[in-house]
Amino acid sequence: MSHIWCESTEAVRQWQQQLPPGCPLYLDTEFMRERTFWPKLALVQVHDGQSIRLIDTPQVDAAAMSPLFADHTLVMHACSEDLEAIAAFSGAYPAAIEDTQIAAALSGEDMQLGYQKIVQMLLGVELPKGATRTNWLKRPLSDEQLHYAEDDVKYLPEVTAILRERLDTLGRRHWWQEECQRLLDQARRPSLPEKAWRQVKGAAYLQGQSLAVLAELAAWRDAMARQRDLPKSFVVKDAQLLELANSRRQDRGALADAGLHPKVIRRDGDTLLSLMARGREQTPPAPLPGPPDARQKKLAKALRGRVAHIAADLNLKPDVLMRRRWLEALIRHPDRIPEPLTGWRQSLVTDALLEML
Repeated sequence: MSHIWCESTEAVRQWQQQLPPGCPLYLDTEFMRERTFWPKLALVQVHDGQSIRLIDTPQVDAAAMSPLFADHTLVMHACSEDLEAIAAFSGAYPAAIEDTQIAAALSGEDMQLGYQKIVQMLLGVELPKGATRTNWLKRPLSDEQLHYAEDDVKYLPEVTAILRERLDTLGRRHWWQEECQRLLDQARRPSLPEKAWRQVKGAAYLQGQSLAVLAELAAWRDAMARQRDLPKSFVVKDAQLLELANSRRQDRGALADAGLHPKVIRRDGDTLLSLMARGREQTPPAPLPGPPDARQKKLAKALRGRVAHIAADLNLKPDVLMRRRWLEALIRHPDRIPEPLTGWRQSLVTDALLEML
């Protein structure tokens, strides 16, 4: 199957008019994000069940693409980053998704099974990986890139059909629907500036006013990264934020000692010092949970054993049923069940673990 190259808004619109209403679209994306905050969508590959189109998104009006994302279920593999790229391009997340990596995990495969691996496993086809890290924004694309992009969706309908049949046989189709909706809901959930500090590496070691200062600095950095379209580390690095949060000085020397570049100090120095001063006057947020104590470690070991037993009975990998952070959260606060442990997991594993707490 050879692809159709779409490099105009009109070509995309004409194709959309031919699509059956509500038909699933098997989709993948290529984007670049090495030096930007927002992913730059470079290519969308779509298999509509009959033909494959490679859409040159830099040449296409985003509004023309919106109906594809709003009116059809998008079937993708390991799509969390694709969702972000689609939203950055079109301004909205898809209306509905089906993720074949999740489907594979719910049918008994590894949680992080890659697309090349699953195609080889289910269809016996070996896919090359050579174009994965190439520049997808550079034109013209090479033959290697075009073949790679086509392969990314060529086998997706067959893979999806096999996995759907497996899930139906196991009675787990509704698990898949729930997990895909959970992934989409998580992607749509806006990040809160006041919680940006929780993503700073090393934040767990801070408390008191240092944590309040970090919260001010991290919220500002997050806003600047978005506004300037730069990776957060290009604005201020995590280690530098921690140095500033712990500093008791209130002068530009403190900024230099933290390792900030002179250009950053000239541009943002006054703002950073003001944020540090304001943070020292704020009520600190509750610190991140520390490492589990001896009792919690012993309990976690027992709970993991129970999860492993349940997973074996269901022919699932244990991390499909339970992630480490969910387990630790459940141990700390049994009265506040993590959202992923509700739904289909509730009766299978959550209730059994609650009986042990």
